[in-house]
Amino acid sequence: MIRQPFIAGGILLAIMLTACTTAKPVAEWRDPDYAGGTFDQILIVGVSEQVTIRRAFENTFVDRLKERNVDATASFAVMPGDSRPSEENIRALIADIRFDAVLITHLIGVEEEQVYSPPSYHMAPYYGGMYGYYNRIGAYAYEPGYYTRHERFRLETNLYDTRTEALVWSIQSETVDPGSEQQLIDAKIKTVVERLSAQKLI
Repeated sequence: MIRQPFIAGGILLAIMLTACTTAKPVAEWRDPDYAGGTFDQILIVGVSEQVTIRRAFENTFVDRLKERNVDATASFAVMPGDSRPSEENIRALIADIRFDAVLITHLIGVEEEQVYSPPSYHMAPYYGGMYGYYNRIGAYAYEPGYYTRHERFRLETNLYDTRTEALVWSIQSETVDPGSEQQLIDAKIKTVVERLSAQKLI
């Protein structure tokens, strides 16, 4: 009878953590020689075989960057077709619209891991007498150990200076068990935009 609230609480905590999807940076690099300042007109290119995911990535990036007064453009909005833009398409577009940067993002991979949570004991604090406490310690609530499976999504985003075609900045981030594709996208882009701002690139 005692153990049920603790088990239910653990399940509730897991649900709450899953709902708060975040993207944790696991690797970040910036060209130490870059001194060109911020980028104001960025072409967003999402690389995915699924058109809906590519468009969701690009649209969300555009929305978040425009909130920071960056003139961002989704590649699908200015390039014909649903296939991945070719190098020739991108070069022609840069020459025509004069983007000063290209941001490319893609999914590197998905890893599945099994995590073991060891058994745990719980007991509410007791401030009564010695014998009451002695008798109470036999009523620990016990939660047995258990295994959970998690999926880790790792994505990479690179920012290129169109004037030199050089890589200026790169970040890899991980998201664990996103509740949906849109939650994965939102978490990833939030992290990327925050880091771009912190690096004074936007």
